[in-house]
Amino acid sequence: MIRTPQLPAPSFAALALVLLGTWLVIYLGHPMGLILGGFCFLTGVGLLLLQGFLRFGSEARVKSDLELENLSLKDLSRKEDHLRQGILANLQEGVVLLDSRKEVRLYNPAAQSLLSTSSRLTMGGSVTGVFREPETLRNIEMAYTGKESEWTLRRDPRALRLRAIPFESMDGSQSVLLTLDDITRQEALETTRQKFISNASHELKTPVTSIRIAAENLLDGGFVAPDGENNLKAIFRSVDRMTMLLNDISELSRIETGALRLEALPIQLGVFVPQLVEELRHQAEPRRITLNAELEPSLEPMVIKADALRLHQLLENLLSNAIKFSPEGSEVMLRIQNQSPWLLWTVQDSGPGIAESDAKRIFERFYRAPSTRGVPGTGLGLAIVKHLALLMGGEVGLRSELGKGSTFTLKLPLQG
Repeated sequence: MIRTPQLPAPSFAALALVLLGTWLVIYLGHPMGLILGGFCFLTGVGLLLLQGFLRFGSEARVKSDLELENLSLKDLSRKEDHLRQGILANLQEGVVLLDSRKEVRLYNPAAQSLLSTSSRLTMGGSVTGVFREPETLRNIEMAYTGKESEWTLRRDPRALRLRAIPFESMDGSQSVLLTLDDITRQEALETTRQKFISNASHELKTPVTSIRIAAENLLDGGFVAPDGENNLKAIFRSVDRMTMLLNDISELSRIETGALRLEALPIQLGVFVPQLVEELRHQAEPRRITLNAELEPSLEPMVIKADALRLHQLLENLLSNAIKFSPEGSEVMLRIQNQSPWLLWTVQDSGPGIAESDAKRIFERFYRAPSTRGVPGTGLGLAIVKHLALLMGGEVGLRSELGKGSTFTLKLPLQG
């Protein structure tokens, strides 16, 4: 950046010489006064002219430098605009910027291509001209309140994943950036995967059942030598594990494909919770684990609406895991609290705990933390828990630390 120099002010010495010369010429009438006065006057005038010339030259140089800087800034601005336009034009992800008046301020060719002719995507166009789907308009409205959201927009033949990102413009007004991704192919692949898993798990159940029946017939009929019974028991264990895995895969597939439908019926907490704990005590007793439930007194008469079978399944998975990974003689605690607008279910154990890096993936299909891999399991139980919680309009979380146990939390909408 060029700084404007301080230009010299008219010299007091030069002005004094001009005044002195004028006085000498006027008040001294003899030739010496005229000579001295003329010399002083001319010297002062010369100095003033010289300073004026220097000042003019400095101003000219400053003006020239400012003009060069202005041209340089304009060139830089043009290059940056060209770069931004190039980036937007080559992005495969669609981008739409909505200003504070919910009008289109910017968009790129990818957005126009993804939305096709079904949207009137033009500069200055209104958001309702671009989107007409109620869910999309609701999510955009939420973004203007500062809440980021992500959802799927279906416009045949495409499926688009949209994200609404709120941000503050330079003038302080609220704007919203929309990003659009074409996930049509990913959805088709996911549908194919889910169908394959569903069909494969269904078809595998028949041969697995046949293997078990054949093994039972061999054992009951006495066709196995004494030294072969251990091998037969290993077959039973493998068949049981395979059956459990197929059942979990089938259940998860039903949830993911939307084949599972929940039936919300009235449930009294004061009855449901004790029954749940009592049914699971047989898992805890062989290892001398104490299974307790703590229900706030005000919640005992409360009636909520939920699918009792699926809620039981969800909590059974959490409690069974807690029992399975807790050391002998420890305690597993189930707590139910009112945290309006949520009903909070907490399952706390004294197990080995889960590292932070593993906790981020613990609800993924088939993922098992290193600290839990020595215990039998399919790796699908927590994935089922997560999907069931979402189906019920809730969410599941985890707080854990290695060596200090784990606490799983389930939040469900509190409905009377």
